[in-house]
Amino acid sequence: MPNADLTFCPRCAERLEWRGVEYPDVLHPVCTKCGFILWQNVRPSVDALIVRGEAPHVEVLLGRQSAARAHGQWGIPGGFLSVGDRIETALIRECRREMGIEVLIGDLVGAFEAMFYDVPMVDLIYACTIASGEPRAADLIDEVRWFPLGDPPPLALEIERDAMDVLRRKLDVSL
Repeated sequence: MPNADLTFCPRCAERLEWRGVEYPDVLHPVCTKCGFILWQNVRPSVDALIVRGEAPHVEVLLGRQSAARAHGQWGIPGGFLSVGDRIETALIRECRREMGIEVLIGDLVGAFEAMFYDVPMVDLIYACTIASGEPRAADLIDEVRWFPLGDPPPLALEIERDAMDVLRRKLDVSL
Protein backbone atom coordinates (compact mmCIF):
# COMPACT_ATOMS: atom_id res chain seq x y z
CA MET A 1 0.00 0.00 0.00
CA PRO A 2 1.80 3.21 -1.13
CA ASN A 3 1.84 6.22 1.21
CA ALA A 4 -0.03 4.47 4.04
CA ASP A 5 0.18 7.61 6.19
CA LEU A 6 -2.70 9.18 4.23
CA THR A 7 -5.55 8.95 6.70
CA PHE A 8 -7.93 11.90 6.28
CA CYS A 9 -9.91 13.28 3.34
CA PRO A 10 -8.66 16.67 2.04
CA ARG A 11 -12.28 17.66 1.30
CA CYS A 12 -14.26 16.73 4.44
CA ALA A 13 -11.60 15.47 6.90
CA GLU A 14 -13.33 12.09 7.29
CA ARG A 15 -11.25 8.92 7.45
CA LEU A 16 -9.78 7.46 4.23
CA GLU A 17 -9.68 3.74 3.54
CA TRP A 18 -7.69 1.98 0.84
CA ARG A 19 -9.91 0.42 -1.83
CA GLY A 20 -9.67 -0.94 -5.33
CA VAL A 21 -11.50 1.68 -7.40
CA GLU A 22 -11.10 0.78 -11.08
CA TYR A 23 -9.28 -2.49 -10.49
CA PRO A 24 -9.45 -4.59 -7.31
CA ASP A 25 -5.66 -4.93 -7.07
CA VAL A 26 -4.85 -1.21 -7.56
CA LEU A 27 -5.57 0.58 -4.28
CA HIS A 28 -6.32 4.27 -3.73
CA PRO A 29 -7.39 6.14 -0.57
CA VAL A 30 -11.17 6.73 -0.70
CA CYS A 31 -13.16 8.87 1.73
CA THR A 32 -15.65 6.82 3.73
CA LYS A 33 -18.05 9.79 3.90
CA CYS A 34 -17.96 11.84 0.66
CA GLY A 35 -16.39 9.26 -1.68
CA PHE A 36 -13.44 11.49 -2.69
CA ILE A 37 -10.66 9.44 -4.35
CA LEU A 38 -7.08 10.50 -3.68
CA TRP A 39 -5.50 9.00 -6.81
CA GLN A 40 -2.03 7.51 -6.33
CA ASN A 41 -0.60 7.93 -9.82
CA VAL A 42 2.87 7.51 -11.21
CA ARG A 43 4.78 10.83 -11.29
CA PRO A 44 5.74 12.09 -14.77
CA SER A 45 9.21 13.54 -15.27
CA VAL A 46 11.13 15.04 -18.21
CA ASP A 47 14.88 15.00 -18.78
CA ALA A 48 17.29 16.21 -21.46
CA LEU A 49 20.17 14.31 -22.99
CA ILE A 50 22.04 17.37 -24.25
CA VAL A 51 24.41 16.29 -27.00
CA ARG A 52 26.93 17.78 -29.40
CA GLY A 53 29.05 16.41 -32.22
CA GLU A 54 28.39 13.78 -34.84
CA ALA A 55 28.82 10.01 -34.86
CA PRO A 56 31.08 8.50 -33.83
CA HIS A 57 32.22 11.47 -31.68
CA VAL A 58 29.04 12.44 -29.83
CA GLU A 59 29.30 13.96 -26.36
CA VAL A 60 26.66 14.39 -23.65
CA LEU A 61 26.49 17.26 -21.16
CA LEU A 62 26.18 16.10 -17.54
CA GLY A 63 25.92 17.86 -14.21
CA ARG A 64 27.48 16.62 -10.97
CA GLN A 65 24.79 16.44 -8.30
CA SER A 66 25.19 18.50 -5.15
CA ALA A 67 21.97 17.33 -3.47
CA ALA A 68 22.40 14.86 -0.61
CA ARG A 69 20.50 12.04 -2.37
CA ALA A 70 23.00 11.71 -5.21
CA HIS A 71 25.89 13.89 -4.04
CA GLY A 72 28.90 13.59 -6.36
CA GLN A 73 27.13 11.50 -8.99
CA TRP A 74 26.51 12.76 -12.50
CA GLY A 75 23.15 13.23 -14.17
CA ILE A 76 21.14 14.91 -16.87
CA PRO A 77 18.96 17.98 -16.30
CA GLY A 78 15.26 17.53 -15.75
CA GLY A 79 12.54 17.19 -13.19
CA PHE A 80 9.00 16.28 -12.30
CA LEU A 81 6.12 17.84 -14.17
CA SER A 82 3.83 20.08 -12.12
CA VAL A 83 0.12 20.63 -12.64
CA GLY A 84 -0.30 22.85 -15.68
CA ASP A 85 3.13 22.09 -17.14
CA ARG A 86 3.57 21.42 -20.82
CA ILE A 87 6.28 18.83 -21.50
CA GLU A 88 8.56 20.95 -23.70
CA THR A 89 8.15 24.11 -21.63
CA ALA A 90 9.04 22.21 -18.46
CA LEU A 91 12.09 20.64 -20.10
CA ILE A 92 13.36 24.04 -21.29
CA ARG A 93 12.78 25.47 -17.79
CA GLU A 94 14.73 22.64 -16.12
CA CYS A 95 17.74 23.04 -18.46
CA ARG A 96 17.76 26.77 -17.80
CA ARG A 97 17.43 26.23 -14.02
CA GLU A 98 20.10 23.54 -13.71
CA MET A 99 22.65 24.57 -16.36
CA GLY A 100 21.83 28.14 -17.40
CA ILE A 101 21.24 27.22 -21.05
CA GLU A 102 18.45 27.34 -23.60
CA VAL A 103 17.91 24.09 -25.48
CA LEU A 104 16.37 22.93 -28.71
CA ILE A 105 14.32 19.80 -28.09
CA GLY A 106 14.83 16.97 -30.54
CA ASP A 107 13.48 13.45 -30.68
CA LEU A 108 12.09 11.49 -27.76
CA VAL A 109 14.77 8.99 -26.78
CA GLY A 110 12.28 6.98 -24.77
CA ALA A 111 9.97 6.61 -21.79
CA PHE A 112 11.65 4.96 -18.82
CA GLU A 113 10.16 3.61 -15.57
CA ALA A 114 12.00 4.13 -12.30
CA MET A 115 11.60 4.79 -8.60
CA PHE A 116 12.51 8.13 -7.05
CA TYR A 117 12.85 7.22 -3.39
CA ASP A 118 9.56 5.32 -2.93
CA VAL A 119 7.69 7.18 -5.68
CA PRO A 120 7.15 5.41 -9.01
CA MET A 121 7.87 7.65 -11.99
CA VAL A 122 7.79 7.62 -15.77
CA ASP A 123 10.61 9.69 -17.23
CA LEU A 124 10.37 11.08 -20.76
CA ILE A 125 13.91 11.65 -21.98
CA TYR A 126 14.56 13.81 -25.04
CA ALA A 127 17.69 14.40 -27.12
CA CYS A 128 18.47 18.12 -27.03
CA THR A 129 21.10 20.55 -28.27
CA ILE A 130 22.18 23.90 -26.89
CA ALA A 131 20.42 26.84 -28.57
CA SER A 132 22.15 29.54 -26.53
CA GLY A 133 24.14 30.10 -23.38
CA GLU A 134 27.28 28.62 -21.92
CA PRO A 135 26.68 25.62 -19.63
CA ARG A 136 27.32 26.39 -15.98
CA ALA A 137 26.55 24.76 -12.66
CA ALA A 138 23.36 26.09 -11.08
CA ASP A 139 20.72 25.04 -8.57
CA LEU A 140 21.21 21.32 -7.76
CA ILE A 141 24.56 20.76 -9.48
CA ASP A 142 28.08 21.93 -8.70
CA GLU A 143 29.89 21.16 -11.98
CA VAL A 144 29.01 20.61 -15.64
CA ARG A 145 31.16 18.71 -18.11
CA TRP A 146 30.96 17.04 -21.53
CA PHE A 147 31.55 13.27 -21.67
CA PRO A 148 31.66 10.80 -24.57
CA LEU A 149 28.15 9.40 -25.06
CA GLY A 150 29.53 5.86 -24.97
CA ASP A 151 31.62 6.39 -21.82
CA PRO A 152 29.79 8.43 -19.16
CA PRO A 153 30.92 8.55 -15.52
CA PRO A 154 28.86 6.88 -12.73
CA LEU A 155 25.32 8.20 -13.04
CA ALA A 156 22.75 9.05 -10.37
CA LEU A 157 19.98 7.06 -12.05
CA GLU A 158 20.16 3.79 -13.99
CA ILE A 159 17.56 5.05 -16.47
CA GLU A 160 19.97 7.80 -17.53
CA ARG A 161 22.48 5.12 -18.61
CA ASP A 162 19.63 3.22 -20.31
CA ALA A 163 18.65 6.36 -22.23
CA MET A 164 22.26 6.97 -23.27
CA ASP A 165 22.48 3.38 -24.53
CA VAL A 166 19.30 3.86 -26.58
CA LEU A 167 20.56 7.14 -28.05
CA ARG A 168 23.99 5.66 -28.73
CA ARG A 169 22.38 2.84 -30.74
CA LYS A 170 20.13 5.30 -32.62
CA LEU A 171 23.11 7.46 -33.54
CA ASP A 172 25.33 4.42 -34.22
CA VAL A 173 27.99 5.56 -31.74
CA SER A 174 30.32 2.72 -30.73
CA LEU A 175 31.73 2.24 -27.25
